Amino acid sequence: MSHPNSKKESSPSEVRLVVEVDGNPVGSLNLDLTRLWPLIKHQKRDHSPVEWMDSTKFDSIMRATVMKRLMSRLETHLYRTLGDEMVKAELDLESLNLKVEAAAQVFGRTNAELEKLVLESDSTPMDFSAFFWDYMLDEREVIDLKKEWKAWGTRPR
Repeated sequence: MSHPNSKKESSPSEVRLVVEVDGNPVGSLNLDLTRLWPLIKHQKRDHSPVEWMDSTKFDSIMRATVMKRLMSRLETHLYRTLGDEMVKAELDLESLNLKVEAAAQVFGRTNAELEKLVLESDSTPMDFSAFFWDYMLDEREVIDLKKEWKAWGTRPR
């Protein structure tokens, strides 16, 4: 049977979700459809159910249709999950802001105050920067930040 529109069906082999912040990619999620398809199609017939349909075209259309529906369902779940995770990200942001505020109360808000602290502790600005980012990224609760700084400054390097 001839088909007026004999363009070859092409379906993407990968769906990629890229997350950007200020135009810069910060992460991505890849779904390799070539790897997913055998999982979906396992134990199913490998030919079209009717003789008059080209089996290659049938497989291509079936794959495209099934994958389109799968992506649509995933999108629904992704938005729901993303909404939940956005709330957690907002809480992370608030927590990090509180940590910065705690550091500002202990170490000061100006460059002069920080320079004085660094000189008094016989450290460098790079040492403080390393300490600060360790503190920011550490998920444990720090009770006495000044004590942590002094302990951090005495550890072997």
